[in-house]
Amino acid sequence: MKKIKLNSILNGSRVELRKHDIKYTDIMFKCIDQDRERLRAFLPWVDFTKTVQDSADYIADSLKKWDQYEMFDFSLFEKKSNTYMGNIGVHTISWENQCCEIGYWILGKYEGNGFVSEAVQILEQELFSKGFHRIEIRCSSINEKSANIPKRNGHTLEGELRDNSIELGKFRNTKIFAKLKSD
Repeated sequence: MKKIKLNSILNGSRVELRKHDIKYTDIMFKCIDQDRERLRAFLPWVDFTKTVQDSADYIADSLKKWDQYEMFDFSLFEKKSNTYMGNIGVHTISWENQCCEIGYWILGKYEGNGFVSEAVQILEQELFSKGFHRIEIRCSSINEKSANIPKRNGHTLEGELRDNSIELGKFRNTKIFAKLKSD
């Protein structure tokens, strides 16, 4: 598969995915900081995001990786209010195998409204239209809210890796969901 970039803005009916921009640094950090305890239960990078500069460094790195075809990370906005809600992105890209992984997080106050499910659908449409064959979503085995998203979007639970990650000082399992272009 030839390496190609995704569109920098992807629109759905209620959400808009925008390629990261350094102008979102302050709001991204503020959101992470205000929801830190909830997010850190499942996301190891939260403890390493201690300052606005950490968020700026992340955005700069994600933009560099975008240009190198290694990762496509987006800020997730509610269209109606133009409100930043979290991030969604494509990583662990294997161009030769036409597969990748989607990861996401959203502020707690926006959970349960279908925003992430819609964002996943939009991103999957873009990925499949660009030639990807397989998309994976992985999550902590105890993060049922995150696991419900691939279930709702037609992914198949293919298995669970045992004790493959450490969260909050304890080993945990990882569920692996996948969707094929033909699904």
